Amino acid sequence: MKNIILSLLLTILTQMTGIAQTEFVCLPCGYSCDQAVHKGPGVCSSCNMKLVEKSTVTFKNIGVEEFCKRIATNAEVIILDVRTPEEFSGSEREVPSFGHFKNAININVNELESRLKELEKFKNKEVLVYCSHSHRSPRASYLLNTKGFTNVKNLSGGVSTFANNKDTGYLKSTFVFHEK
Repeated sequence: MKNIILSLLLTILTQMTGIAQTEFVCLPCGYSCDQAVHKGPGVCSSCNMKLVEKSTVTFKNIGVEEFCKRIATNAEVIILDVRTPEEFSGSEREVPSFGHFKNAININVNELESRLKELEKFKNKEVLVYCSHSHRSPRASYLLNTKGFTNVKNLSGGVSTFANNKDTGYLKSTFVFHEK
């Protein structure tokens, strides 16, 4: 009974003072469940990713035109491809690899945390992250943000979104397409 009264008092106090409860979202996975807001920690019922505080998801999602424009206009930009080395090089035969951005650093998302030292010198630079369908890159972008990278942007939809648009704006000068 004492716990019920304390819980009720806390709820009333929260509502009266305008203090918001902490909101949680799934660890960014690139699926629509990223938009669902939860009232507490746990696991996303859609993708089975850990739920994290919404306030910790601070990277920005941008489209292909903006992504390519950032590459073309910022000589200091760091481009991070988080696909497998085989997808990056075009040697993967099981799944399409599409191509890669020129001057991109390739670190598989599954190795990223253990290889962060390789990227430490870029913590205060603009870092553009991508994969094939934008399911791995949001996870990588989140990891970078939580490890102190201050200017991270994720390519919404991944490189698969422009596989057939080879002549789009900045894309011609920034991307190497893999021919089948």
